[in-house]
Amino acid sequence: MLSVSRRNFLSLTAATAVATALTTQAAHANTGTVLNGNGLASGVLRFTPLADVTYTSPFAQAFVHAGAFTPAGVKTSDALVEATYTTSRPSAGTVYTRVIARRNSTGRDYYTAMLSIASSGAMTLHIERVVNHRTVVLGQKVLATAAPTQSFSYELALSVRATRLVAQVIVNGQTVENLIVQDNQVPLHATPQGTGTGISAYAGRTVPSTHLVSVAKAKADNWGEHRGALTASGWGKLIFEDDFNNGAIDGTKWRVRDKSYVGYDSGVNLKEAVTMGDSSAKIWLKKLATPVTYKDGKLREWATGYIDTMGKFSAESFRLEYRAKQPASTPEHIGAWGGIWMRPNNTALLGEIDISESYGYTSGKQKIDISNRSEGTVHYGQQQGNKAKKNALIPVLGQNLADEYHTWAVEKTPAGIKFFFDGVEYLFVSSEDPRYQAALPAGEKFNIRLCMQAGNAYWGGLAETTADCAIEVDYVRVWEYVG
Repeated sequence: MLSVSRRNFLSLTAATAVATALTTQAAHANTGTVLNGNGLASGVLRFTPLADVTYTSPFAQAFVHAGAFTPAGVKTSDALVEATYTTSRPSAGTVYTRVIARRNSTGRDYYTAMLSIASSGAMTLHIERVVNHRTVVLGQKVLATAAPTQSFSYELALSVRATRLVAQVIVNGQTVENLIVQDNQVPLHATPQGTGTGISAYAGRTVPSTHLVSVAKAKADNWGEHRGALTASGWGKLIFEDDFNNGAIDGTKWRVRDKSYVGYDSGVNLKEAVTMGDSSAKIWLKKLATPVTYKDGKLREWATGYIDTMGKFSAESFRLEYRAKQPASTPEHIGAWGGIWMRPNNTALLGEIDISESYGYTSGKQKIDISNRSEGTVHYGQQQGNKAKKNALIPVLGQNLADEYHTWAVEKTPAGIKFFFDGVEYLFVSSEDPRYQAALPAGEKFNIRLCMQAGNAYWGGLAETTADCAIEVDYVRVWEYVG
């Protein structure tokens, strides 16, 4: 851990971020260097660079004009920079900590997420744009939580994707606050010519010289929405949680299906198609070395993964949050159909909540391009292609579902169901609809299902280009409804 006083600032170096086929390894800080005795005057801000992330498309730069977005289908990786700070409420003045993304080679132009901590206890989250030494505050938010007088820790993060910026702070591992802004005002001449990320610590002139700010870790990574906290504002206790950190599927929480299938796809559920990654579960679509034929007489050439909480966990009203990567966006994903959904414990009921379904890659069967999209749906019936439902595609935010982590959520209350993608609400289904009341009646509890399927007649089957791929699940969390 690094500690700095008011007159000293943080110096970190980091290994280069390495992208692998299924995971991205973050660049983690080497916390062995401290700038001491360097004669820095109080009130001077310096930021420390982290190892640069390699960005695969120059058009994905955060400072690019809104009319020059990366063409559809091109993979991009934009900036995500995070740091964990430890400090306390200053007895006087204000302390400022920042994470910084997208500076150019001169260090002049960048975005920052800044948390200011005042002696009053007020904590304010800011997103700033700095171009040619001119700072513009794009958004700010006073946190609901006051800074403790004793030492406390918080995670500060900034993600930058095209013109979308998201800042997040998590205090003491619990309370999470997000600030989201769009920046469409940066002129083309301000586009940085380089890339980079960094962090900074700064204390105002009236902050006592004994006041400490420390950093336990910092990293630069490929873009993805931030990892959420274990609490959810407005909701009760955490009633279900799996971070998939134990090296094996937890049998007390999940049932792994084996040698089962559905009639309308080309796969068979096998336990071998559910594996564990680096703190994640992987739900696979895998080509079988030897195709199999089951009771339905259909030749099945693909293994598919399927886990559920039937008989282990269910809830009636709740908030469910799911963070994952989902195959979509390349021809290798054609026919990969998977996600997370919920069904009532009473299997005679026809209701279903599809929190996230992705359909691989557009196959020509549909009039809309569903590559790099997913869909949220409330079904009132179970016939294939039925129209007894209410649904919507997630908003286009420049995302890449296959290579970046994103967060989907639903909030089910007596009023109905709200759907969220990366914190943005995009669908509400009212419980006042008589079809809803029949299919999802009051008092009925719903269990969780995570699965992959191998194509279908509605979205299109698999293709010659289809390759093994997996949903990579970081966590599933459920909070109780408190009214």
